Amino acid sequence: MTSSVRVGVDIRPFRAWVLAPERLRGLADRHATPWDRVDVGNSVRLLDEWKRLAVLAREERPAMYVYEQTGPLGVQRGVISAVHLDSRLLPHEDVLSAHTDGMVELMRAGQMSMPPILLGYSGTERTAAHLDAATGQRPLTELRTPDGQEHRVWRLAERALCAEIIDSLHQRSALIADGHHRHIAARRVRREVHAAGYGRGPWDYLPALLVDTKRSPLRLRPVHRVVPDADPWKVLAAAQRWFQITALSGPLEEWLDVLRARAYHGPAFIIATPDRAFLLDRPDAQFLSGPARRYPDSLRSMHIAVVQAFLDSVGAASVLYEPSAPRALHALGELGGIAAIAFPPSKLDLAAAAATGVRLPVKATAFGPDPHPGLVLRALPWPQHP
Repeated sequence: MTSSVRVGVDIRPFRAWVLAPERLRGLADRHATPWDRVDVGNSVRLLDEWKRLAVLAREERPAMYVYEQTGPLGVQRGVISAVHLDSRLLPHEDVLSAHTDGMVELMRAGQMSMPPILLGYSGTERTAAHLDAATGQRPLTELRTPDGQEHRVWRLAERALCAEIIDSLHQRSALIADGHHRHIAARRVRREVHAAGYGRGPWDYLPALLVDTKRSPLRLRPVHRVVPDADPWKVLAAAQRWFQITALSGPLEEWLDVLRARAYHGPAFIIATPDRAFLLDRPDAQFLSGPARRYPDSLRSMHIAVVQAFLDSVGAASVLYEPSAPRALHALGELGGIAAIAFPPSKLDLAAAAATGVRLPVKATAFGPDPHPGLVLRALPWPQHP
């Protein structure tokens, strides 16, 4: 079931489960979320335990929530609400089917939506003023995470105020900055429920943090690839066919300086082995018309599309994704194989991809700072009778 009348972002309040940090038992728990994507049973048990111990407290009535984080990793402010799945949400990258499958299973078993996805939109001064006013009050909940970030949440329950924020988004679109897998999982759950004969319900919505990018610009970060099973020398032998290769020396910072200079002239990235590093750039025409042909012409000049096409061409099946270059190299040292280090697409690249329906590779980029995943959660009651 879909709606053809929604031309913008359709949001509404919801009755949330809010994290009570004082009920958590230790510092490690204070950045926790009950979702474990590897073990569904453990996730459901932990979720039930958090409810029983009042680590998660159910709100008495529907509301929207102002969320803000500040600290050394950056500042972010937005409003958390339920967003209709037929809203004009603009994805920009592909997803992994297996990852989405696990999320659907978790949503069924826990009867909860996944943590809010991150949406970027262009807001109004009036909406920004409402959020500013809310943050002048005492927070509903707050905590400090081990990375030094302060996270705070305020309740917005006044009907007239919520209605004004709802109206401000009716003619706007929103970029899916983070949460492509959660978005697809929610759409799959809705299709299953509708196919079973149920009508409209909470499954038509998913929770989202909407950030006004004029007031809180989202910071683009790269997502590097680590391929533990790759044979470094076979990978480099394949690279010789299609790229100019330059050996790098010195620390990581010097590698990135060289990469930055070359990246101005076209696609470029670094392939690191446990003991060496090489710059790959100037892909030849045979590569662009061969391994890279799966991407439209508009993507073949993007670093990440060229990186992914190359990794696909050498059979990189088991890939780990890491937004920190030092951590990617640390994983490489522990696991072996290769690491591919590249700069992220630009915001213009992402906007163009989203507007034209083109999909960048899986985990093409990350936006920061990361919102806390467990402060505000949304129940997803499963229908019992058709």
